[in-house]
Amino acid sequence: MNKPNNHDIMPVQPYIMINTDDYERVVAKKTGISHFYEFTKTADTGHINAVPDGTVDLLFGINEKDVKSYIGGTVLRAKDWPLEDGRTYFGVRFLPGKCMLPAELCIRDIVNDDLELDKNAYGEQLAERLAEAKNIYERSGIFMDYYMETLRKKNVPDSAQNIESYVRNRIYESRGTISIRELAEESGYSECYIRRVFGEVHGISPKVFEKIVRFQNLLDVMEQECRKADTSAGNIRIAEGSAEKSSLNDLTGKSGTAGLQELSADSGYYDQSHMIKDFKNYTGVTPEAYRKMLAELKRRD
Repeated sequence: MNKPNNHDIMPVQPYIMINTDDYERVVAKKTGISHFYEFTKTADTGHINAVPDGTVDLLFGINEKDVKSYIGGTVLRAKDWPLEDGRTYFGVRFLPGKCMLPAELCIRDIVNDDLELDKNAYGEQLAERLAEAKNIYERSGIFMDYYMETLRKKNVPDSAQNIESYVRNRIYESRGTISIRELAEESGYSECYIRRVFGEVHGISPKVFEKIVRFQNLLDVMEQECRKADTSAGNIRIAEGSAEKSSLNDLTGKSGTAGLQELSADSGYYDQSHMIKDFKNYTGVTPEAYRKMLAELKRRD
């Protein structure tokens, strides 16, 4: 069994970016962490749904009085993210297959759920040090130092971890289209064993994870599409010497960008109807409505 190349991914929660005014992100992409992020929840903040991303998040909610710690696994469909007004939230988003669970929890305990932790779940001072830090960069450094020290105490990966890593990366390579039968044939392990090992690490089956990978691929394609359309529209406005904003159609895929059929093919879906069904289930809106939300976000920027 040859180990496939590891594919860089950036699991995203788009409603945080769309519905907050001060969202910041620091990319890590090493040692199992995707990125750190930070935003403030106020009474004026738009509604924030969590969407499936296959990851585990640690979230620290900070205000003048205290700091609260939460851990959440991937959701399985669009789900309200319970956040308190008046707190600045510092988050750690791990890459799929990686996390830092308190001893009393297993990964299945947090799938489709957010649990509040004891403030000392990760030591007596971590949460307080994060709360006292001035910005996302200081908090990222504090957490990374703690995390790296934790990693140094871990055991060497075993064969089960190696097969999980192989399966996960083959799913990335295939954009979520490889079958469990193909994975069994390639790896030399039984389908039952692959499902069991994968479930112990992710809390979900390979099939569910593949659907999430296709969905996250779709979000990425739509973001790139919107960015290209925004750049093209800006070039046109400069060339024409006009200060007018481009029409909504220029940024929502109705003019000069990929149609839904192309989107489905680019993202690993078998057909357009399958893509639309999954998208509505995972975001609560249609692809067209989501494109408009992205266009409005680009205008605000």
